Amino acid sequence: MSTINRAHVWVDQNMVGDLTASGIQMPSTFMYQTEVTNSEAVSVTMPIQNSAYTFNGLHPIFAQNLPEGYLGAILRKVISKHYGSSEIALLTALGRYQVGRVFLSSALTKKENVAQTDTKGESLKLLLQSKNHSLFEELVDKYALRSGISGVQPKVVVPHLMDERSTLGTKGFIVKSWGDDFPQLAANEYFCMSLAKQTGLNVPEFDLSQDGRLFVMSRFDRTPTNQWLGFEDGCVLQGLAPADKYSGSYERLIKSISTYLSPHHKREGLHQLFKSLLASWVVQNGDAHLKNFGILYDHPFGDRQLAPTYDIVSTTPYLKHDVPALTLGGRKIWWPIKQLTEMGRTLCNLSAYEIRLDVQITSQAIKQTLAAIKHYIVEKPNFEEVGHAMIDILSKNGRVLEAYLLNQRHES
Repeated sequence: MSTINRAHVWVDQNMVGDLTASGIQMPSTFMYQTEVTNSEAVSVTMPIQNSAYTFNGLHPIFAQNLPEGYLGAILRKVISKHYGSSEIALLTALGRYQVGRVFLSSALTKKENVAQTDTKGESLKLLLQSKNHSLFEELVDKYALRSGISGVQPKVVVPHLMDERSTLGTKGFIVKSWGDDFPQLAANEYFCMSLAKQTGLNVPEFDLSQDGRLFVMSRFDRTPTNQWLGFEDGCVLQGLAPADKYSGSYERLIKSISTYLSPHHKREGLHQLFKSLLASWVVQNGDAHLKNFGILYDHPFGDRQLAPTYDIVSTTPYLKHDVPALTLGGRKIWWPIKQLTEMGRTLCNLSAYEIRLDVQITSQAIKQTLAAIKHYIVEKPNFEEVGHAMIDILSKNGRVLEAYLLNQRHES
């Protein structure tokens, strides 16, 4: 079977160009069609031009949603039988069912066959209250081919039940589970994201199933009226392939995101970025890589803001000697708190008062999260090992924040 190596590129319901790729690690070429407007550009890094864009491999904006890990293995096995093994074949098979507003279709696909056709969807109540231990596997069987989303953790994109009223259910869900290598990861993420929310971070709506098997999060790339929003992660903004998500530094990440935020969103965006990194430091999230940060917009040269904070987990309960995903000050260590706050001051342009307030609020969020974890362990003894590891991490870093605040009071 010859694999697909050409595709049409779409923004919403408009075909904007053509993509050609010869194979893995071979240059790919993207060419805009004539009469395409700036609002239909595929990326902030790829404005409309008459000449072609070439990239060694697949352009970052198209590669952004390539499924990885558990989901990626399932999709590649199914899709390669019918369409070939190329990355373009995988993305064209997923079609409209991807994060963001850019997607690919086969060069043979007609416009009238491109529109997404939602099925009835799933009930949030069912997802959260089901006692079916095989529910996640059944969701994967049903929705894998609708799940153009990156990330190694087992996950699937699920449409909402159209007639069910729920904040979480209005835009569809990202449903995550876990395997034996990272037990209880759904509850882990729930408590980490709860801490992030308590610090005032902008996060999607989320919840944990009653049996602790599923972490369910609302999609943030659609408006309440189901308009698609553009999303570009840190790899795209830096012109990197997804495989390079652990490359570089937080300094460069902050600068690249700052470059693309609209001026009136820049101050708040950088403040949110600092609080997000502080939260990841507190829970020792060693997976805060380039693909876990990004920007959102209606169109790439319009209003651009920081995407909500998502995908925060505590990784050291599983990897005892884990380190941060990117460097800060040239090192991948759990940095002294003063180094992190100095980053907030110099790179995020925060005042000493703002930083102290963020640390104080985070310190309080730690206490609330510790209480919630301890209560959950009583209800769910299977979470005890991971839960106690998280308690140790949060308690230690909570003491660090308290000492920092005490020192700041003495200095003032």
